[in-house]
Amino acid sequence: MFDALVLDRDAVLGGQLWRLWSGHWVHLDARHAAINLAALVLMALIAARMRQLRPLLVASLPMMPLVAALLLLTAPDLQWYAGLSGLLHGWAAWLLLRRGGGVATIGAVLLAGKLVWEQVAPAADASAFPVIHAAHLIGALVGAALALPGALRARRPPAR
Repeated sequence: MFDALVLDRDAVLGGQLWRLWSGHWVHLDARHAAINLAALVLMALIAARMRQLRPLLVASLPMMPLVAALLLLTAPDLQWYAGLSGLLHGWAAWLLLRRGGGVATIGAVLLAGKLVWEQVAPAADASAFPVIHAAHLIGALVGAALALPGALRARRPPAR
């Protein structure tokens, strides 16, 4: 199943475009899946509390292939990718922009700091499985880009 669903560069270039979505849902092992699913559930609960779960799920439909395609375009040495971390970082950025306010600003600064740290010190990663830090950055950028129009509309003062 993993081989049929993982985001694989050669398979995508060969026309297996479903991998742009499915690659986010396969994992290297049960621990990897558990960590990603715990984060997914937590963010889904936050989105539901914000009354943004449905819009977030709708935004996820283009978010997944955009993250996958940009990852393949910007990391030419990357042959394959599996996991939710790119999408999760997209969700985090999306939720922060949609929330707005002081808490969201603090969250965005922390997320940006994490992303910068990952880019300048990727060797400091002590996880048991390889982490593709580019997926985190791309996910956050795509999530922010998809959230921005709605966030701007929500902050626009009503017409008189």
